[in-house]
Amino acid sequence: MTKDQFFDLFGQIDATYILAVEDVLSGNSKDIHLPRKRIVRTLLIAAVIVSLMTITAYATGLLGIVSRIIKDSGSENQSSTLPSEAAEVLDSLRSVHHRDYISLSGVTGSPEYQAAAEWLAFKGSYADQKTAEQITEGKTYYEWRDLERSFAPDEKTKEICRLYQVWDATMWEKLQEIADNYNLSLHWERTPILGDWDQQRERGKYEDGSFTVTVAHQFGIYSLYLERAGSLPCDDMTAGSTDEYEEWEYTNAHGQSVSIAMRDVSTNVSWSQFDYLIFYSDNDATMTVKTTYGHSLNDNNSDDKAYAERLADSIDFASLSSVKLPEDALTILKGD
Repeated sequence: MTKDQFFDLFGQIDATYILAVEDVLSGNSKDIHLPRKRIVRTLLIAAVIVSLMTITAYATGLLGIVSRIIKDSGSENQSSTLPSEAAEVLDSLRSVHHRDYISLSGVTGSPEYQAAAEWLAFKGSYADQKTAEQITEGKTYYEWRDLERSFAPDEKTKEICRLYQVWDATMWEKLQEIADNYNLSLHWERTPILGDWDQQRERGKYEDGSFTVTVAHQFGIYSLYLERAGSLPCDDMTAGSTDEYEEWEYTNAHGQSVSIAMRDVSTNVSWSQFDYLIFYSDNDATMTVKTTYGHSLNDNNSDDKAYAERLADSIDFASLSSVKLPEDALTILKGD
């Protein structure tokens, strides 16, 4: 069944049942004025609708990598109107300024996804514009960046600009505009997580309880990004094209449904290497796990899919979502 066929069939359901199901799903079943047998039937229909919508969402990629990919291909014609030197520099920087990203908060259509897509596209196109201006004026292409953020009126603004890689007043104005348009907050503070062995600058916790952490476990090392709803993520994660990934739904050892995406990135004829992404989301948070795994081609005992599933089994995503402090989440991840 295609998603179009599904919604065609969905549209043929009696509106009385749809409204009643809405009451059931929202906890207002006491307000349904139907005979007892019809209430039971309505509850069954509610269960079927929820199941079908979940199955269809996974089947059409609505909850997996297809719904998380943010494509920024940039403008194909921009360099053709520039002097040859500027055009050459822009072409060489295309893969730096324009990439495919993973949405770390929300899926296609959500405010978080749309805002992230708009911001990342602006950053890439604005970098193109400023690079071209610099080269045309005979200046080094990256010297337009104000590393001190002297345009920022206060320390809090400077920190926000550092987190979102904002380099001048124009970028700052655009970032605020995008956040306001989608009614989202901006992260304004990132501090180390007590007990985290990885104290890199891009790791840590944010003021709303979102965090990025590196975890060492029995299978290797992975990064976990947890974003609370309602904020525009300042972290970004690059990805390959969706057709490079094999994806499947998996229910982990805690009974939680996740989507796993696997990509073969092998470059050695005697060694297999894979990138993995594990996606989980609920009403409170969106989580993304990223890791790699490799083995010799002569290792007949390796199961590439099972590796990702064992990793998913080791993470209690729902418990991570429910805790308020990232330190408590780290304790859960460590199994202490």
